[in-house]
Amino acid sequence: MKYLQFLWCLLVAGSAWAQGPAVGLVASGSGPAVSVEVGQVHSLVRFVETLAGGSGGHAGSRRAFEKSRFNTPAARRWLRHYQSLDYEPGFDREGYPTGRLGSVGSTVPAYLAASADAQDLADLQRRTVGLLPNEVLVSLDSVYRYFLPAFDTLAWQPHAAELRQLRTAYAQYVGQQQLMRKFGQLRTFYGSVWPDALPYRIQLNPQLDAGNDFTNHAWVSGNLVLLDCHPASRDFVGGSAVVFHEMSHSLSAQQQRGLQQQLERWYLGSASPNRRYAYNLMEEALATVAGEWIYAQQTGRPETGEWYNDDYINRYAHALYPLMTGYVERGQPIDSLFVQQAISAFDQVFPRAATEYVNLFRNVLYWTNAADYNAAILAFRNQFRSNYTRTLTPILASSEGAKMAQSGESLPVIIVTREHKATLRYLRQQLPALQAVRLRPEQNFVLSILGPNGPVILVNMHEEKQLSAAAERLRQQGHLEAKRPLLLLK
Repeated sequence: MKYLQFLWCLLVAGSAWAQGPAVGLVASGSGPAVSVEVGQVHSLVRFVETLAGGSGGHAGSRRAFEKSRFNTPAARRWLRHYQSLDYEPGFDREGYPTGRLGSVGSTVPAYLAASADAQDLADLQRRTVGLLPNEVLVSLDSVYRYFLPAFDTLAWQPHAAELRQLRTAYAQYVGQQQLMRKFGQLRTFYGSVWPDALPYRIQLNPQLDAGNDFTNHAWVSGNLVLLDCHPASRDFVGGSAVVFHEMSHSLSAQQQRGLQQQLERWYLGSASPNRRYAYNLMEEALATVAGEWIYAQQTGRPETGEWYNDDYINRYAHALYPLMTGYVERGQPIDSLFVQQAISAFDQVFPRAATEYVNLFRNVLYWTNAADYNAAILAFRNQFRSNYTRTLTPILASSEGAKMAQSGESLPVIIVTREHKATLRYLRQQLPALQAVRLRPEQNFVLSILGPNGPVILVNMHEEKQLSAAAERLRQQGHLEAKRPLLLLK
């Protein structure tokens, strides 16, 4: 399973929209039920989000639109307008460990569920009144109506009949294979609060410009599984590994709060220097094992070769597979012994994790005084993949930045492009890691140093265009070198 870690014409809207979502319900003896659904309104909503570059959308569908006659200057203006709307306000949940899926919430699950139930766009507005401001709801409605012809031509008319056939076939397959009963075993391992009476709803959307796989792209939101799929494919074995990988993320998010707090203490209380890295990668590694275990339940063995298109997560999941599946099959919840063995496996597989940039850049704090901080950060994001990033600006007199840079929770990448002398003096005063180093404001340099709370990267450049060269040098170097922490650039 290479997990890649997410609309209908006005002229015919009347009778067709009134049909509502098509649903196939699969009951489960000991596990949550699941329904497989196809809904025009929901697909329209997902289509627009995908065109606008949403991280949960299938890139191939966006490419298909961009190559079509519908990709006009006016359409691009509408997409920019959509991107400017505050249509997914979020909030933090108190008491949950920072960085875990359960620590944050948003209106997205409720909005998507409303779109899955809606008969038409007017019904969608009625169902979401009070969830978002009316100003936003009216703007969303206008965007959706603008893109109806493109949705109808590219996504819905060519695939609607196939999607409904696929819905029936996949619902039958999930039931015959008793996949939700097996999913109940994963729920026990995760220690999640997910009652059988709360069903999962798999929402099928056509995956445009795609290969022949059933799916390689899914996303979970609340109890909705947003599944971009090839409507004609029946490769349910591999596709189910992707689907249940995502559903496992929902189990992680709904893990009991006390257990989430305990897991954080077990991981971060370890003596291993890799404890935080093993903790940060736990989410994807466990979900990858879950998907492969579901694959093995269908075929007798997990997939050969790569399971995830990220070397760290792929190798970590392979190392954890026998440990986690043993727990799952014994009906044993995750515990402190599991955590100890997981960290030990991580140490063995990744002995240089504490110094390798490909690992360190997964969780990054960008702290900068660059005039165009988005461009400054992009120089590094083009070279290193990140699972979690946070950006703070400015640098001077930022007590929050100094506190976060010393927390050890993420890699501080401090980017200085102006006010060099005063900024470097301030940083040396605030960060113990820099106090033993002579910093020359007139030089262009990259300093990678191991401080008392972990690595720190300081980039000092006099022209922002030089940041790409700095990021490239770090990528080429590959890891922090204690004996050669300073790189000078022209």
